[in-house]
Amino acid sequence: MMTEAQKKMKRYMSSIERKLNLPRDVKKRVMTDLMTSVAARREAGLTDEEIYGELGSAEKAAADLNEQMKEFACRGNPWRFVFLAIALLALLRMLCGVLITHMLTGMTQNEAASIGIIGGADGPTAVFVTSSPGGNTWFWLLVMIAGIAGFLLLRRRDCKAAK
Repeated sequence: MMTEAQKKMKRYMSSIERKLNLPRDVKKRVMTDLMTSVAARREAGLTDEEIYGELGSAEKAAADLNEQMKEFACRGNPWRFVFLAIALLALLRMLCGVLITHMLTGMTQNEAASIGIIGGADGPTAVFVTSSPGGNTWFWLLVMIAGIAGFLLLRRRDCKAAK
């Protein structure tokens, strides 16, 4: 069972780890070194509060570590947000097709697609075949999935490998 002090230290270390902008293997090595440093300070007789005081807030400690390890820093990829925008636009297009059809006609897309006009009062009989306003829903669903996949795949591709 963990004590409150141990839980607080674990939350502090987890907070630092989340704020590190480093490749996974470098981040793991840095966190191992930091935990070793904390253990050594405890053995030297420092309290957890004194250790927090030396390291500073989790944000400051992470910023210091990011600065020290800047040659390994991950760069953000601007193309990620292009893919995210594509996914959001596809989602918006699909929702608009469904919502507009339902709001204007009070029918589902399948009910709206089944409407046709047959015949005319003064002329030859004509058949007008209608299609669903969201008839290409599968296309937009695939575009949305591709956008999300591109966003996730480009997440950390620009990290330099650890040396």
